[in-house]
Amino acid sequence: MDRTDRPQGRKKRVGSGVGKVFKRGEGVGGKTGGPVGDADGYAERKDQSGKQTGTVERDSGFPKPGSDAPSSGGGLSGGGLSSGGGGGTGGTGGAPGPGRVPSIGCSPKLLLIIIVIAAVIALVVYLMSRGSVGTEETSVLTPTTPSGIASVTSTDLTTGTTSSPTTAVTTVSQEARAKRTVLKGDGNDVATIMVYICATDLESQSGMATADLNEMLYAQDSDKVNVVIETGGTSGWRNSVISSRTNQRYYVTPQGLQLIQDNLGMKSMVDPNTLSDFIQFSKANFPADRYILVLWDHGGGSLTGYGYDQNFRQDSMTLDELATALNNGGCAFDLIGFDACLMATLETAMVLEPYGDYMLASEETEPGIGWDYTGWLSALAQNSSLPTTDLGTKLIDDYVSACRSQVPQAQATLSLIDLAELKGTVPAAFASFARATNGLLDDESYKTVSDARAESKEFASSSQINQIDLIHFADNLGTPEARAFANALRGCIKYNLTSNNITNSNGVSIYFPHRKLSQLNSMLVTYDRIGIAQEYSECLRSYASLAAGGQITSSGSGNMLESLLGGLLGGQGSAAGSSGSAGLGELLSSFLSAGDFRSITGGGQDWLDTDRMQASLGYYEQNRFDASALAITEKDGQRVISLSDEQWDLVQFMEMNVFLDDGEGFIDLGLDNVYEYTDDGDLIMEYDGTWLALNGQIVGYYMVSDDHDGDMYSIKGRVPALLNDQLVDIIVVFDNETPEGEVLGAQPRYDPETETGTVAKGLLEIVAGDKIDYLCDYYTYDGDYTDTYYLGDQYTATGAWEVENLSVGGMDYRMTYRFTDIYGNQYWTPPVND
Repeated sequence: MDRTDRPQGRKKRVGSGVGKVFKRGEGVGGKTGGPVGDADGYAERKDQSGKQTGTVERDSGFPKPGSDAPSSGGGLSGGGLSSGGGGGTGGTGGAPGPGRVPSIGCSPKLLLIIIVIAAVIALVVYLMSRGSVGTEETSVLTPTTPSGIASVTSTDLTTGTTSSPTTAVTTVSQEARAKRTVLKGDGNDVATIMVYICATDLESQSGMATADLNEMLYAQDSDKVNVVIETGGTSGWRNSVISSRTNQRYYVTPQGLQLIQDNLGMKSMVDPNTLSDFIQFSKANFPADRYILVLWDHGGGSLTGYGYDQNFRQDSMTLDELATALNNGGCAFDLIGFDACLMATLETAMVLEPYGDYMLASEETEPGIGWDYTGWLSALAQNSSLPTTDLGTKLIDDYVSACRSQVPQAQATLSLIDLAELKGTVPAAFASFARATNGLLDDESYKTVSDARAESKEFASSSQINQIDLIHFADNLGTPEARAFANALRGCIKYNLTSNNITNSNGVSIYFPHRKLSQLNSMLVTYDRIGIAQEYSECLRSYASLAAGGQITSSGSGNMLESLLGGLLGGQGSAAGSSGSAGLGELLSSFLSAGDFRSITGGGQDWLDTDRMQASLGYYEQNRFDASALAITEKDGQRVISLSDEQWDLVQFMEMNVFLDDGEGFIDLGLDNVYEYTDDGDLIMEYDGTWLALNGQIVGYYMVSDDHDGDMYSIKGRVPALLNDQLVDIIVVFDNETPEGEVLGAQPRYDPETETGTVAKGLLEIVAGDKIDYLCDYYTYDGDYTDTYYLGDQYTATGAWEVENLSVGGMDYRMTYRFTDIYGNQYWTPPVND
């Protein structure tokens, strides 16, 4: 029978053997800050702060692979910085894990001596031909190269680094505004590239900023191209040149980094004033025909914006602050790019439009290797009048190609958006789209919008920032206004390329809340500050209000742990908590009369439309999941849960949970999307006694995203752990190419209250010798979370991984399924324990 209305799960591979399952040592909740699993799914522990609860990834653990070039014996390295762990004024940042320290490269000794002699003779003449910094004293620092450290060399342009199947769109709508940057052509343009490096833990832990600086130093040189850099934001640099005690400014020369401003003071790199001062300085001292700004760091998308400064924690540069920085900077940019995660959003594009002609950014989290700077800077040096679409295409092709070759398991996205065309074509189409979508909500088609949202590609889903691909969402809605809006967006996206392991990433995303509504108030405040269309804000208010009403009037998520453990201890799960439809009005009125909606809104509640909620009682009655139907029956010798097609149509997500009884309480193994159906379409409620294991060790595993596009699929999950005593999630993916599962790396977990609300850029590479302590949450028989413990023995990584399901042995278990409906309510089935 047709099961397109049922959730689709992964196919598990069951190995032979038994995995060890036991909690070890004393509780480590002090290190983890509380549960590492799905606390919101088990108890009334919803975040009341309204802040982001996760961080966005930039792969801070994949070092830039280098060549086998021999190391220099000293003196000026051939255009490169050596990785020294912080000599002079540079900081050390602590010892890196095995194999994680990228270095900045060196050339062969004989050639180096020749270069040094020539450079000393030509230095004064060379500097006089470039931009002036007034009376500021300049100096070229001489990096040293510690012995035994591999080097990173330049990209060989003759072999080609791109593998793009498409070409950039060069046509421009007649409705586009005029470009602010008009090139002279024929290589006669002077270009100034401003690189703003908030180096953060990407540098202090893994030297990723040092690696990218090395790529810049290995680019071809031209007297028509200026590369100006501001450094800061990290507790320690992994080279012997740059200081972590003060912000500094450098200029890229063939001889190395030229220090042009020192002792700026330790200033927050996420303070708009720091960025605007850098822009003003660069424009004044290096005047040009075209300006490019690169913002390097972590990113948090529309919700938290750009940047994490290790020296000024608990802050980021929100989009309204970014607008302030650009406005005060006083520079019209040809291109503004983010070598950071999640910044390719419509909100970001609208903020940048008054100050730039093009935006280049990623929808998804970036791998830690980030952009490949050598290729596109060399292309610009060869032709300083290179059209921006060609330059952006080169940058994107090189980036995706580098990801494919160096970190093939990572997901890569990068797009070039024409902001001038966006200004002329998108605002009216956006407003029309928002009005039409709000109209669906007025016409009692909430489910249409909710399903379109649930089926849209979501980015950084484990961080719950509610960011989805906007074109995919519009296509899923399918209204005439949505199709027109999607076409307008496609016209603005001049080039978009992704790795093969990601689907439905079309180049631009947007914030749209689903299930988690606590961040909406903060986002709406930002919208007001940056001038996002009021029609869209109203659409979000309407949608979220209807979702909140559906949560209030249903018998789902209010008592999740009580429902679950009530069933585990002999009750009937959440099915026993269903209230009759006749009482919905009274239930809603009682909740609204209390006047405190923080359990739904997470804080600010000005957006809640209580009149709309009350007017929708009839809709809630007709589109309400019947929790009482989650009863186990037996068919043909199998235990099943049988729902009508209408009820299945209200189910958006489903996960299996297993609690293991160790004789003192429950070990939570997590949430996995593993399930099967009978030929009649009923959910099979049998458990084979297995759970996910890595290299023979059963681990806690939580599914975070499930993308299906026809026959293509990608399922991603996380395994909480301490990696060399650092709190991380080990990321596992199941897709068409690796259906058995593959370990991608480890994503650092930040505390938004004490560190940052942005998302970590990339994954830490797990290398041989790393120490891994898997983690599990532990519950009493009364259903109370007690602590988080080590799960099983400590594991020493070998660099190889085997992903499979193994038997949990003879331990007593409680297996149940969690259903999520169109409003975000969650329901638990009765448990299976034999």
